[in-house]
Amino acid sequence: MQEMKNENLVYVRCFTYNQASYIEEAMNGFCMQETNFPFVCIIVDDASTDGEQEIIKNYLQTNFNLNDDTVVRYEEATDYYLTYAQHKSNKNCFFAVLFLKYNHYQIKKSKFPYIKEWTDNAEYAALCEGDDYWINPLKLQKQVDFMEAHPEHSLCFCANQRLLPSGREIIDKRYETNVEICPMKDIILGGGGYMATNSMLYRQRMNVPYSTWAPNCPVGDAPLMLTLAYNGSVGYLADVMCVYRVAAEGSWSQRMSADRKMRSKTYRAIIKMWHQFDEWSGGKYHKIVVKKMRKNRENHYKGEVIWLIRRILKK
Repeated sequence: MQEMKNENLVYVRCFTYNQASYIEEAMNGFCMQETNFPFVCIIVDDASTDGEQEIIKNYLQTNFNLNDDTVVRYEEATDYYLTYAQHKSNKNCFFAVLFLKYNHYQIKKSKFPYIKEWTDNAEYAALCEGDDYWINPLKLQKQVDFMEAHPEHSLCFCANQRLLPSGREIIDKRYETNVEICPMKDIILGGGGYMATNSMLYRQRMNVPYSTWAPNCPVGDAPLMLTLAYNGSVGYLADVMCVYRVAAEGSWSQRMSADRKMRSKTYRAIIKMWHQFDEWSGGKYHKIVVKKMRKNRENHYKGEVIWLIRRILKK
């Protein structure tokens, strides 16, 4: 079959591993999106062992037209199996699902070369990990409308809801009303917690891969945000349109919270990232960066004191 030309305005990137309990909710959030443009959701399962791949396969079987030979694609490559299909009722929604044959995270192998077909040609990118989800069917449309009206902007994010392990829900609004241009001071001092990863939609051409200035940073959302904020303006929508699970089972944040060595290593890497950003940006925000690093240090050592006290009390 002849390969179709990709004409999706937006791609949604969802990297997932062992999130069988959550992935269906994430996919529901993608498929509910009401847009006047086509978008593709790229779901890359990193060789899950908890049955997540079967859940995704069943979801495709139920909700996507797997018999339309003009659209559907099945491929097997050395490293993955691919299914590309169109939603049965939401004709603007396409899924590109890659089931990796072996775990790439463990050997630090990049997944990005597999998805260039969709990422290179889209105007905008949105992110949502497999344990998070969207709750507003107009999330993509509202953000794209904002970006189309503001060509100087590199990024638009929205208010979100945090879902705690206890089941408690907390509305997290950075500002009470829409903000056309967010101050760089707020962005730097807010750091990785300034915006939820799954609240972001950004303009592809304004994203310089953060590996150019922070090659070994253990987190991707903070340097991505900083890169985009440096290259363009950042806008904010006060609508609560997504849910971020705090320390969800199997998530990176849960693993870090349980591993003191990992927390210390991550802290040192984050401090290094701020030094690298300061150098990369030519010291333009040096005083704010220094203030942020001081805040990071205070929070880290407070956490160390709390850990020590808890250890002593257990004896």
